[in-house]
Amino acid sequence: MIDAGLRAGCDISLGFPHHGAETAADHLRAVADYMDREGFATEMYLGGPMVAALEAKIAGLLGKPAAMWCPTGTMAQGIAARIHAARTGRNRIQLHPTSHLELHEEQGYHFAHGLDATLIGEWSSPLAADDLQPGAACAFIELPQRHNGGALPVWGALDAIKVRGQALNLPMHLDGARIWSTRPFYDDRSYGEICEGFASVYVSLYKDIGAAGGAVLAGDADFIAEARLWLARFGGRIISPAPMVPDALRLLDRRLELMPALVKRARNLAAALTGIEGVTVTPDPPQVNMFHLRLPCDASTAERARDDAARQTGVWLGNRFWDLEDAPVCALEITAGEYLLGLPDARLVDAVTVLAGHVAAAIRPGQTKPE
Repeated sequence: MIDAGLRAGCDISLGFPHHGAETAADHLRAVADYMDREGFATEMYLGGPMVAALEAKIAGLLGKPAAMWCPTGTMAQGIAARIHAARTGRNRIQLHPTSHLELHEEQGYHFAHGLDATLIGEWSSPLAADDLQPGAACAFIELPQRHNGGALPVWGALDAIKVRGQALNLPMHLDGARIWSTRPFYDDRSYGEICEGFASVYVSLYKDIGAAGGAVLAGDADFIAEARLWLARFGGRIISPAPMVPDALRLLDRRLELMPALVKRARNLAAALTGIEGVTVTPDPPQVNMFHLRLPCDASTAERARDDAARQTGVWLGNRFWDLEDAPVCALEITAGEYLLGLPDARLVDAVTVLAGHVAAAIRPGQTKPE
């Protein structure tokens, strides 16, 4: 439970959104100004030049023939799964245990799309080639894996995943919600190189880009033509693309240019936090612009410690803690956006030190979880 008053009273806040404390009204004014400058007018049912421009831009970045804007990532990925199922005649998809589809979408792949899932791989590790199994409609590969602190397979391992998928005649879908921050880890290979070998790719436009919302699904032309039918069937062909689509066009280039600096900022901050007793950085060093701070307690204990740290330091460290599979261990997600670029390490180190101290005080010597 978040104490909204406590959070608002902090002069530093690391929770979402990650690019600053711009008000909703200011955000809308910025979008309106951008539309005026670019000469964009009202569009209806996703059929105008704004949507076409964004789809073409994303398709080009990802190295795919076609792309489709979608109001949400949940809708985009569900559509991808059911198209692969129809094409293969199979109704089972393969997911990592930490997949967004499994943990955060109320099993929509089953109840909305009539599919079943097999969980493959280990919770605490990125998927590997040997985890893939034959006989599925498709396998979802998340790059980076959020619940592992943004962990990625090394390039050789990613290539092996693609090779095995092809050998198994297993379509590969890339859950690229946060793919925008992966290029530095992959030696600045292009997004097209990273996405090569995936039959379909989903990217988010709000998580790291910071747009008002929206997602894009990319693939071959026939795949996207079929996806547009399902977009309409699921109510995604909304009457107006504003403010989400023009906002994505406004922010995409700017935020992509910042990504190397954001990854570097995450690594530098992580290095400053690694010496604090009672917390563990994972991955160490971070591989993208996010990482996890692991704490030896459950999420409710960590939330109380966060609130104590906020009262003492004026720093709000995050909105939520993830309970992990090896409870009682939880993780605080730290994401480097534009906002973090301008913050001093010292204030953040102080806040995490207080957080860790309160967690330690809640656990008696010899215990593995708080009373």
